[in-house]
Amino acid sequence: MTTTTMRLAAAGVAALALTGCGAGSAMVGVHDAPSETTTTAPVASEAATKVAARVLADAARARAATGAEAKELRAKALTGGALTVSSADSRLAKAGSPTPEPVTKPEAPKVLAISRGSSFPRVMLVQSTREDGAAVLNLLVSEAATAPFKLAASAPMQPGTSVAALHALDAGSPLNPDGKGLPVSPEALLTEYAASLSYPKPAAPSHVQAGDRFAEQVRANAKSQGRSLDKLATLTQKHAPRPKDTMAIALKDGGAVVFGLMERVDTITLKPSGKSLTPNADFQRLIGRKTLTERAEMRTFETVVFTVPKEGKASLVAVDEALVSAKGE
Repeated sequence: MTTTTMRLAAAGVAALALTGCGAGSAMVGVHDAPSETTTTAPVASEAATKVAARVLADAARARAATGAEAKELRAKALTGGALTVSSADSRLAKAGSPTPEPVTKPEAPKVLAISRGSSFPRVMLVQSTREDGAAVLNLLVSEAATAPFKLAASAPMQPGTSVAALHALDAGSPLNPDGKGLPVSPEALLTEYAASLSYPKPAAPSHVQAGDRFAEQVRANAKSQGRSLDKLATLTQKHAPRPKDTMAIALKDGGAVVFGLMERVDTITLKPSGKSLTPNADFQRLIGRKTLTERAEMRTFETVVFTVPKEGKASLVAVDEALVSAKGE
């Protein structure tokens, strides 16, 4: 127990003793605790912008770091899905197939939303810009009063997409983890979307707009690869959401912005007619083998961001993917 905790505990005992003696609010300087403020943001907009700039700068340094300091810097700057992806990606880089981080412009990030109320976790939705001009949606999270904001998720926006109006920064945006008032809960949305990307038997999503470029590309690539392997091997591709990395922020019109992380597993299994398979050079470096005689497995993390209207279907507005591991035999 820290000194601060001991003092708080002592103060609590004293308060109970006063109440037990019937002193209550009649005692000079003793008053009922103020009610929690739930209609404003806990961080002023100007301070939020400074926090966002610090977090994104720290995250960039952590992602670029190598050697002994990398792990410590990641732990200080990243959390949630961003930490999971970055830690796994660092192991991939050591194997000789690095995934370069996009370079961001040195301009001030734009805070789009701050969670409402003084409870935790506290959340910020922040937009930054890559060197190529692409807008990036970033989720910043503070888990407790003693925990600073860290980067929890980040994904570049898809061309032609947008996020509907959010609540004013000073008013704050409510969090909606259960999807109250939405046509689909965040967890159900991610489960449904993951199933729609599976190969060889995708399931048509009921609550997601058709035609998003990422889904079309994933399904097309899997189909093409499956056909190319047809005589030698079979390909299966499964996507599964990670519920603990899901966050939903309310929009002004009653909808929500939903951040999620999915794990994709591609499995290639050789057929009896396929004696061996030669993977590409990057895969060879990862597994330390030039040929495969039985099977290969690749794991990829997919960061997805949806906008969910109060009525109607959800739209994918941002996505990022990173190959994090591979093995074969």
